[in-house]
Amino acid sequence: MTELISKLETKKWNQVVQKMHQLAHRIDIFCSAILFQGKRRINYFFNKRAVHHSITKRSGNCLRCGRCCHASIKCQHLEYDENGLSLCKVYDQKPILCSLYPYNETDYFDHLRDTCGYKYEEGSL
Repeated sequence: MTELISKLETKKWNQVVQKMHQLAHRIDIFCSAILFQGKRRINYFFNKRAVHHSITKRSGNCLRCGRCCHASIKCQHLEYDENGLSLCKVYDQKPILCSLYPYNETDYFDHLRDTCGYKYEEGSL
């Protein structure tokens, strides 16, 4: 009986530890995304010409997954259609940095780099 209780307690602790790891991972993504947003804004403010030039080297298309729109904090203007594709409620007036994501080969949220539809060739900076 004590062996069964011990196994159940171990299972509960393993579940708690797993949930803590998941929470820590979410917090890490959130904090890094917030810092990244600040870095993007500063870089754009001081390097507008370079950013607009580098955007010409971007290939691919937006997949309309919406992951970049809520990489740190979910955008209040983001909606989804019946097919699960993202829609921007303010598409015609959306902030310039939304339109420019990603504006060069280093301008990706770390956790979204491999899933973004936009790509840059290596060394295109």
